[in-house]
Amino acid sequence: MKFHHLFYLIFIFLIQFSYGQSHKIIYELKWKSTETDKDYQSELTALIRNEKESYFESLTKFKYDSLKTSLVSQGYRNFPSPKEEWKLQQLVIKDLKSQTTTIEYEFFDKVYLTKYDCKPKWTIKEIKSKIFGYNVQKAETDFGGRKWIAWFTNEIPINDGPYKFFGLPGLILKISDSDENFIFEIKGLTKQQSNIEKRNAYTAKVNLSPKQWDTFWEKYQKEPSMIFSNLNDPKATFSYVYNGKNVDSREAKESYDKSEKVKIDRFKNPIDLKSCE
Repeated sequence: MKFHHLFYLIFIFLIQFSYGQSHKIIYELKWKSTETDKDYQSELTALIRNEKESYFESLTKFKYDSLKTSLVSQGYRNFPSPKEEWKLQQLVIKDLKSQTTTIEYEFFDKVYLTKYDCKPKWTIKEIKSKIFGYNVQKAETDFGGRKWIAWFTNEIPINDGPYKFFGLPGLILKISDSDENFIFEIKGLTKQQSNIEKRNAYTAKVNLSPKQWDTFWEKYQKEPSMIFSNLNDPKATFSYVYNGKNVDSREAKESYDKSEKVKIDRFKNPIDLKSCE
C-alpha cells in the first residue's frame, strides 16, 4: 500500500510539474464582423502560458513579437516590417497571481495599456462531451455583455483559456457566445518555451484606466488620425511621417484613417459589448 501511495504522489507531482512548464495553445477564432453577417472571418490565435502569466494574441502577431524579442536580446534596435497582417489587434495579458487582465493595443508610435480587475464568474454544468480527444464539461458565464458557453477539461490542469477567459478547473478547449458570433476552438497544444517580453522595448507606453480607454476608443474609432495631433515639435530636428508623408498633412491623416478603419470594421460587432473594471 505504501508503494502504491508513493507512486501516486510521484505521478501527481509529474503532472503538476509538466503543466507548470510553458505551453503554446493554438485556437481558431471565428467571428462575424456584424450580427447580420452569414459568413465567418477566421484567424489562428495563440495562448502562451508560463508560470507567471499568459499572453493571448493573433498567432501571426505572436510570431512577429517573438522576432522583435529575439532581435532586442541580440542588441538590435530596428525591426523589419511584418510580412503578414494580423486581424485581431489586441494582446491580452493575464497575471496568474493577481488574477488581473491587461489589454495592450499598438497604435502608430505608442502602446496603450489598460488593466482590469474583473474576471468571469462561472456556473459549471453537469453536461459533458468530448473535444480534441479530451473529456470536457460545460460551463457558462455572463461576461462583457454577452452570455458565453465554455467547454473545459480537467485532464489538462491549466485554469486558463483564450481571450479574457480563465478561472475554470481546467483548460478551456472551446468557448462561444450564445449567438455564436464568436467561437474560439483549440487546434493544437505544445510544451514550448516562448518569450515576447521585449516586444515593446523601445516603444512609448500609455497607461489608461478602463474609463479613460473607453473614452479614447470611442474617439479613435471615429478619427484614428487624432493620435497624430501634437506629435511634431516645431523645434525638433525630425518629423513623424506615415507612408512617407508628414503626419500633419491631410494625405497622411486620410491614409491612416482608411487603413485603421479597415481593422476596426473587422470587429464592428465587438467581442465585448461593455467593459468591466
